[in-house]
This record gives sequence, structure tokens and C-alpha cells, in this order.
Amino acid sequence: MYAQGAAMIKKTIEIDTILLDLNQSIDAHYQWLVKMFRCTVSGDVNQPDIFDINSHCLCQFSQWLNNHPVHEPEEKGFVIKIIIAHEHMHTRGRELLRAIAEKRSEDHHFDRFQEALLAFTSAVMDYKIYLLNIRSNMDILTGLPGRRVLDESFDRQLIDAQPLNLYLLLFDIDRFKLVNDNYGHLVGDSVLRTLASNLSVWTRYDETPYRYGGEEFVIIIRTKTDEQACRAGLRICQLVADNPINYPDGELSITVTAGITQAQQGEPLDVVIGRADRAMYRGKQTGRNRCMFMDKDQQITRV
Repeated sequence: MYAQGAAMIKKTIEIDTILLDLNQSIDAHYQWLVKMFRCTVSGDVNQPDIFDINSHCLCQFSQWLNNHPVHEPEEKGFVIKIIIAHEHMHTRGRELLRAIAEKRSEDHHFDRFQEALLAFTSAVMDYKIYLLNIRSNMDILTGLPGRRVLDESFDRQLIDAQPLNLYLLLFDIDRFKLVNDNYGHLVGDSVLRTLASNLSVWTRYDETPYRYGGEEFVIIIRTKTDEQACRAGLRICQLVADNPINYPDGELSITVTAGITQAQQGEPLDVVIGRADRAMYRGKQTGRNRCMFMDKDQQITRV
């Protein structure tokens, strides 16, 4: 399962940056190993990033960890595993060098350090695989997570949202076919990319955008009440209408029609999507450029 939703969806470029940082962290610890060998040969036991009890806090990778806040529970589990393994590796390395310096080293000192090194690299690799799995399911055109990510993460998101409620906002671009017909598919693609980029900026911590397919997008909203969810949906619709999209020959004003509904515990995604779709369709029938809410009694009202 790809946990994509409980907190903040990462952009493709953010994932690429993290992967690069993780690779650099491994390189930095190769340098740290060489420095350890130098200390062993020279007998220098005064290097704080080697011998200090808090040496794990002094290395370059520790600075990256401190500047890399993680909120999503599953991703946080990977990062915590790295933090623990990183500290343990520094501790075992310090123990080994002190044992060598004091001429009391034994096989178990080397074995423990080797195990700690392997545990650290394994923890980093697990996190990289997790990120690569997410990246591979990003929509290529928009950089947002795609339908498969939503399909595979929805049940977990519904559980993790508690004690808040989970709402699904489904919307599509009004008369998008005319954009393609009048301006061409390259401009249509540009509209989709720009809208997706805007959604990444406009959505808040408790809102997660997806490209569901074609010109359809989904936003998962975690909040307490119907009123709060409807305000969020209306905010998104108004932001779209108020922000024309630039393209090489000018700008295009677009609107969206949205349907929003609360997901009940245990409901499959297709049932929730169905309700939101019916609410959205009612909005299309009654004029477009609006947000419609379907309540638990399946009554549809305009937000």
C-alpha cells in the first residue's frame, strides 16, 4: 500500500531531492568511515564528530534529519528507523575506536559496528524504496499522485482520519473539451499542469490532491464537520475561478464544478466517488462553476 494521504503529498521534485539527499548521506558516512580510520592510525581521540557521545548530532546527515519534518505516519516510521540506526551506528563506531585506542578491541566490537552499519544502510534503502514506490505512481503530466495511489491508500486514510471525518471532493474543469478544441491539446495539457501545481499550493495540511483521470481531480479533506468541509470545497472552486491560467499566447480563465461528500467508516472508495460524482453532475446540470454537497441522506445542496 502506498500511504499517500494522511498528511502532505510530496511533489515529484521533492521526492527527487530527498533521494539525492539520502544518497549524499551515504557518501558523507563513507567520508566519516575514512576519518575513523585516520583517527585509528593517528591515535587522535579528540574529534567530536567521532568520539563525542552526541557525535550523531554533529554530522551532516543529522542536520538533514532536523530539517526534514515528516507528518505522514507510515513515512515517519521509515525516518524514525533511520534516526535510531544512525545514532546506533555512531555509538558502535565510537565504542570500536575507543577499544582500539585502549588496546582492548575484540571481534565483537567489529561485529557490532558492522551490524550497525548494515542496519543504517538498510534503513536508508527501505525509505528510498518507499519514496520510489510513491514516485512511480505519480501522474506523469501533473506530478500529482494518481488514481492508483488513491485506490490503494483510501481504506487506510479513512481509518487514520479518526477522530476527524474524511470527505472526498471530486471536481472537473468545466467545458474542458472546448479548451482542447479551440487551443489545442498542448494548451490543454498546460492547463492541467498549472491547475495541479496550483492545487499543491492551495491545499492545506489536512487536504490531499490527486489527479483522478482526464480533467477530473480529487481532494481528500480531513476535518470535523460538514460545514468545514464545504467551506474547503468552496474555497478551492473560488480559487480556480479567481486565478486565470497563463499560456504562451495569453491566459485562460477556467472554472470547475465539484461534488463533495463524507466517507463513512468501512465504505469502499467507489461508493464514495459515486456520491460525489452525482453531486458534481447535479452541479453541471444547474449551471456549472459551483460546489455541491451530498449529505448522509443523499440530499444534494449547493454550498
